[in-house]
Amino acid sequence: MQQEEDDYFQSEEFLDILSRYEQAMSTGHAPYMDSDELVDVADYYMSQGKHQEAKKATELALDLHPDAEDPVTMMADIMFETHQWQDSILWLNRVLDNDPFDVQAWLNLADAQLQCEQFAEALDSAEYTLAIKPDNAQALLQKAYAMSRQDRFQEASEVFDQYLKRCPDDELALYHAAFNLCFLERFQEANDMLIKAEEISDGLSPEHLNICLQRSYTEARIGHMEEALDALERSKDFQDPDTNVDYNLLSGHIYLLFQNREKALECFSEALSTSQDHIHTMRTIAQVFMDCQDYLTATKILLEIEELIKRPEYDEARADIIKVICPAQAYCYYQTGLRAEFLHYLQMAVVLNPKDTQVFFRDIFPKEARVEDYLYYAERLE
Repeated sequence: MQQEEDDYFQSEEFLDILSRYEQAMSTGHAPYMDSDELVDVADYYMSQGKHQEAKKATELALDLHPDAEDPVTMMADIMFETHQWQDSILWLNRVLDNDPFDVQAWLNLADAQLQCEQFAEALDSAEYTLAIKPDNAQALLQKAYAMSRQDRFQEASEVFDQYLKRCPDDELALYHAAFNLCFLERFQEANDMLIKAEEISDGLSPEHLNICLQRSYTEARIGHMEEALDALERSKDFQDPDTNVDYNLLSGHIYLLFQNREKALECFSEALSTSQDHIHTMRTIAQVFMDCQDYLTATKILLEIEELIKRPEYDEARADIIKVICPAQAYCYYQTGLRAEFLHYLQMAVVLNPKDTQVFFRDIFPKEARVEDYLYYAERLE
């Protein structure tokens, strides 16, 4: 298919079309050309990585031929290829208005919706693809991703399993399936997947760094401290300049899981001394203590943050920081049995940060409860 396209772009027929188009554009006068011709010009520019020129040719086709379908498809492709996700969604929906059975459009739409964190919509798009083509593996994977991102971890795990039966050597899917299993606390299964993912990747996967980092966590969770630290050390070979990994925090987490509090505190102290965002680092340390079920220490750290942001230099950021930490504060007070403080911070959390509040309390309050009703249920807890 690619060879046929390349041959066409070198043919006299196409070179004549391209010449007429470029000569007219160079004079500042848009040429009147058939829709197919303009789409071919746009397709050629796309093949050369000239996305802006491709967009101009497509816009002209849309202006001259508003009822033509091919320019709509081309514009959707341009937006998708250039990662303009919101615009991509708009144009892909127009494509599907013209042809609701276009499998590739449904697949691209699901990908764009996942990028925009429109997880319910992405799940619908993946389901549409599977209704048209039940054996489509990409749609199955999109379905698993969308379910996992909606905290439907058990269902997502089942769909990941279906996908991995078809594509057992997809290291990216293994990584994401393992990540999903961690939310179900199925750490041994997750670790087995990550071992396989690391072997398949062999340092070549774009996710190899994350595979190693996640494996360090699962190894720790199944009681393998040395293996956890080894995985963490291996990951350092796959950092790039844009990577922002604090190995002191990660090492501290591992030591804390193995109840080596002294070593963990040394790591946290080092992380704070080198941090460029003190509040973020403190919040992460609090999360580590929460993960290790030391809610009393986590509470103390969150209170330290609350005191710290009273300083004048935090005037502008204070409201955003409170919004981020109040659900964690409510959860810590719930776990430590301090009822008055729990209700106080929960009342703040449901208003300021309902999304994170739901994450913390989804297994405590009834599943059908709305976040805004959490306080009602909290006041009636034993």
